[in-house]
Amino acid sequence: MTKGYFQIPLEENSKKYTAFQTSMGLMEFNYLPFGLSTAAPSFNRAMSRTLQGLPFVASYFDDILIFSDSWKEHVQHINQTLETLGKANFTVKPSKCMLGSKEINLLGHVVSHGLIKPDPQKTEKILNLQRPKTKKDVRKICGLANYYRRFIPFFANIMAPLTNLTRAFFPNTVIWTAECERAFNGLKQAMSSNPVLILPDLNKQFVVRSDASSKAIGAVLLQEKDGILRPISYVSRKLLDREQNYPICEKECLGVVFALHKFARYLMMRKFLLQVDSKVLTVMKINKSLNPRLLRWILALQGFAYDVEHIPGPQNRISDILSRF
Repeated sequence: MTKGYFQIPLEENSKKYTAFQTSMGLMEFNYLPFGLSTAAPSFNRAMSRTLQGLPFVASYFDDILIFSDSWKEHVQHINQTLETLGKANFTVKPSKCMLGSKEINLLGHVVSHGLIKPDPQKTEKILNLQRPKTKKDVRKICGLANYYRRFIPFFANIMAPLTNLTRAFFPNTVIWTAECERAFNGLKQAMSSNPVLILPDLNKQFVVRSDASSKAIGAVLLQEKDGILRPISYVSRKLLDREQNYPICEKECLGVVFALHKFARYLMMRKFLLQVDSKVLTVMKINKSLNPRLLRWILALQGFAYDVEHIPGPQNRISDILSRF
């Protein structure tokens, strides 16, 4: 869009709150300026309300994405979108528009037909990261890497030595160990492998695979494409100190609860397949002699409709690697 914020007129009684000092006295904005605490949500709300009747449009502030199944349909969608924006007195800048593209860069990702991957420019930044010297440097690295964690199967285990450096009882100056170096290189290696995820198809069945180890739990959301189960998203986290003392059957159940909570937006109100390599979980629904912790977790899963399938550990490679790396 053309100077997006400046296309939102201010009400007369709001202009006085934007006043600023100049050599000619106080000046007020007639249109929404940058810098106001309410500017971003106000603009985003205006865009959402303007485009809410167009199911083929997604917007993020002044980035507007139009998705279509064919060129003919795409032209119709573009015309409808421009007409809607025109009625709301919004204008767009032709030089900032991309028409009929099969692949676009959006919010640090490259999105194409049915696929999504990290933006190579962002990946390059991670590959060029220098060894951190302070906690602040470590937090910057963790923050950048965390944005792409769903592309990395064993993210929690890879990053564990680095995230540990940010704890309160660690000194501000980083004590860099061989374990930290392995984690740092492991992160770069994972990002340099050009990870690719598929976009979910809500008309197909989802498959969830979860696993647990002594230190971490993890899962992957899968869906069949071209006859092969392909990943949609990975999740993982370290186990808390107290959780590491759980017996393996409880860790497996905790992994399932964690996975379904993370993937709830895809799984609620539809039946899916849950694949685990622990036979304990396949009989949980009919087992009445469970301890209180397991019972609480089973109750937490009552809102999901799923079939449980046992798969041997060697076949559960994705999540098994995820939690044991």
